[in-house]
Amino acid sequence: MRINTNVSALRSQRSLGAVEEAVSKSMAKLSSGFRITRAGDDAAGLGIANVLRADIRALGQAARNAEQAGSVLNIADGAAGTVQKMLERMKELAAQASSDSVDSAGRSRITTEYQALRAEIDRTVATVKFQGNALLNGAFGATVDAASTVLGAGTGVYAARLNGAGTGAYTFSSGSNVVTLTNGSTSQTLGVTSATKQTLNFSSFGISVDTDMAVGAATVAGNITIAAGSGSFLVSASGQYSTNDQITISGSSLDLRSSTLTIATDPSSLANAQAALAEIDVAITQVNVAVGVIGSLQSRIETATENVKTTMQNFSAAESTIRDLDMAEEMTTFTKNQILVQAGTAMLAQANQAGQSVLTLLRG
Repeated sequence: MRINTNVSALRSQRSLGAVEEAVSKSMAKLSSGFRITRAGDDAAGLGIANVLRADIRALGQAARNAEQAGSVLNIADGAAGTVQKMLERMKELAAQASSDSVDSAGRSRITTEYQALRAEIDRTVATVKFQGNALLNGAFGATVDAASTVLGAGTGVYAARLNGAGTGAYTFSSGSNVVTLTNGSTSQTLGVTSATKQTLNFSSFGISVDTDMAVGAATVAGNITIAAGSGSFLVSASGQYSTNDQITISGSSLDLRSSTLTIATDPSSLANAQAALAEIDVAITQVNVAVGVIGSLQSRIETATENVKTTMQNFSAAESTIRDLDMAEEMTTFTKNQILVQAGTAMLAQANQAGQSVLTLLRG
């Protein structure tokens, strides 16, 4: 019999410590609902779960992107329908002017309304935007051509930004402390200060240019070309971010400006009215093509939205399988370990009492 080293007590203490540690781990899992509360629980599983969770969040944003893309297309669809209605009225007016039952004064009044409708088409197209991006003037996804001469050396212009500008060529010309930007018959003139960093915002066109200290009173000259491009919507997160995860739409397929629709002839005479009718027929066909593009993309994005939400659901299920806790199973383990703690504590007390028997020998 030994009293310096109580081996039974040490064994009981070791077992009790291990069980208490297991109880502590079970409490952490039960309180969090996670099977993995630290990397040591399952390092490989935690790594897989982290990747899945990141993918789920990216897919969630992709789903919101798809819903926003649907909103963009709905706006474009509504505006295209408005243009279609105006073309229908213009065709009605041109048909009316194509009959000699209308005199010259009547054709003059018809022409006034016809011109107003054409101007309204352009105004509608110029103002239909989403987050500053024009949708129906061919500029959706458009970019500034790097060959634009206004960005060349010596002009003082180092950057150009777009805010709904339509595709085409724009010409800069400088005068005495002023810069004029011209596109067709439209122009806008702004003041410019020499040797000063400034932003010239040509709001009539949706174009801004930034100048540096090299700019002079008459150096801003040349042209800027807005090239058609493609608008992109990220509607998935499979890892093919620049290809299959994107749905693109060609900006040039949604160009409903009157100049593109070529409705230039006024019904001011019998012959002109007949020519205008032919132009409107072509314009209506172009609008229908644009509507077809919008409709096909609406259908595609609705399908993409449904698919990405299904993928999110399945990824969430996979992540749950790896990381989430089976509460019933863990509660069984927790209860067992609690009983073992109580038993271990009792046995440790008994082991600590074993040395008391030595006193009997000493008394004898």
